[in-house]
Amino acid sequence: MQKQSQNERCILDLAVVGLAEVPIFGRYEYCSARPGLAAHRHPKAVEICYLERGFQTYRVDQREYNLVGGDLFVTAPGELHDTGGHPEDRGILYWLNLRIPQAGEPWLTLPPAESALLIAMLSSFPERRFAGRPVLKQIFNKVFELCDEPTKPLVRIAVANQLVRCILEIIDCAYRPEGSQRSPLISRIVERIKSHPEREYSLTSLADEAGLSLSRFKSKFKAQMGIAPHEFILHCKVDAAKQLLVDQRRTVTDTAMSLGFSSSQYFATVFKRFTQQTPVEFCTKGPAVPLRSDTVLLRKSL
Repeated sequence: MQKQSQNERCILDLAVVGLAEVPIFGRYEYCSARPGLAAHRHPKAVEICYLERGFQTYRVDQREYNLVGGDLFVTAPGELHDTGGHPEDRGILYWLNLRIPQAGEPWLTLPPAESALLIAMLSSFPERRFAGRPVLKQIFNKVFELCDEPTKPLVRIAVANQLVRCILEIIDCAYRPEGSQRSPLISRIVERIKSHPEREYSLTSLADEAGLSLSRFKSKFKAQMGIAPHEFILHCKVDAAKQLLVDQRRTVTDTAMSLGFSSSQYFATVFKRFTQQTPVEFCTKGPAVPLRSDTVLLRKSL
């Protein structure tokens, strides 16, 4: 097991509280990019990820899905998936694996009939990526809190209740996506930044365009995108830089200047924070190869 800073990454096996049907319950909070996920499968489990803040790319069946803060992502049992050569990005992500029971088996302390209904809905989402809701963060954190004292009376029931609440919320998000869409104003600003990352963007000007105060604009943007507007702008610039460095063979300095960075040194610092590589390493070696696979822990401190 590779040591990481305390509370940066935590994975629990909920068998520790008597819920073997949840072999992986995890959270990471990264301040910079980390090695991506190698291709893997969960043969008998549905995996659900909730990206609370940041960006993340996943690949399933050779198709890439780009998540932003607030998105949920689901992979079915046995599906081969990874991060497509991309790193695990800076941000906060929660995820869990739900083992599919045999017919007639109880699940999360529920009777077989109710278990079967939940499993059927988890197995038939209209989309694998859809918008979540902030309450999911509270639920995930509550489970971690409860698992701090696994021998406490009734903790199994308390954790199971939180998990059922979490699943019901996710199902509601999957089948009622209209309530979580971005506003037209924020969507227009997002698309312009993505289309023209080379421009310099003043947050004050963007707030004026949205008809909001600066503080309200920052708050609304982060609530809808899961990331602060300044970080979103930098992320788009780094994505554009990859294309300039590889496809157009630009120099590091030329790339930095064309994307509005104040210096090549600052550009290199930002680039490495988002990609795990310096621009020179990226040009020489290509995108970072996914190296990491999950390690299950039974405690929160890493």
